[in-house]
This record gives sequence, C-alpha cells and structure tokens, in this order.
Amino acid sequence: MTSSTSTPSLNEDETRSRVYAIVGAMAPARGATLADDTALIADLAYDSLRLIELTLALEEGFGLGELAQERTATVTTLGDIVRLVTEARRETEAWRETEARQAEAGR
Repeated sequence: MTSSTSTPSLNEDETRSRVYAIVGAMAPARGATLADDTALIADLAYDSLRLIELTLALEEGFGLGELAQERTATVTTLGDIVRLVTEARRETEAWRETEARQAEAGR
C-alpha cells in the first residue's frame, strides 16, 4: 500500500508517541504497558492478521510506501517498530526530495 500523503518530519519522541498510539489502539490485549521492549505477540496478543493490519495502519499513518515483508518480519517489539518507521520515513523523505529535484531540473 502506498500513500501520496506527506506528513511533516517528526523527531524520534513524536514518532514513538504516534507508533505507541497506533499500536495500542489496535492491540487485541488492552491495558498492557507500552514500552520499547513490549512484545507485540506475547504482551499485546497480536496475531498474524492483526500484524498485517498494523503494517497497513503504519504505512497510512506515517505516509510511507509499502513496507517490505523482509523488513517487517523481524519486528517483534514496539522499539523495533519505532526504528522501522524512523528508517522508512527517512528513506521516503529522501526519495521525495530526489523526485522534487529531478522534477525541478526537468523544467
């Protein structure tokens, strides 16, 4: 899933807060403490379908392109998600800047 929606740059704390909000809202287990070491499956009761839905929500919520399965397969904790989203945002922003420069050069 790709999104053409651009979201402003966020610092790490803002990214973490938004990730926690999305993950917490979608978590099958309610009331768990959210921290970087909180496990998605063991602590929050995510299953494979809910993890796919979470991936789509993160892509949409942060204006990311499709997150490759190779990258999401290793994610097990909230901290892993924060790192994944932070890296994907940097890559997306760099790609958008490159596209904008190329479009400007083509004028």
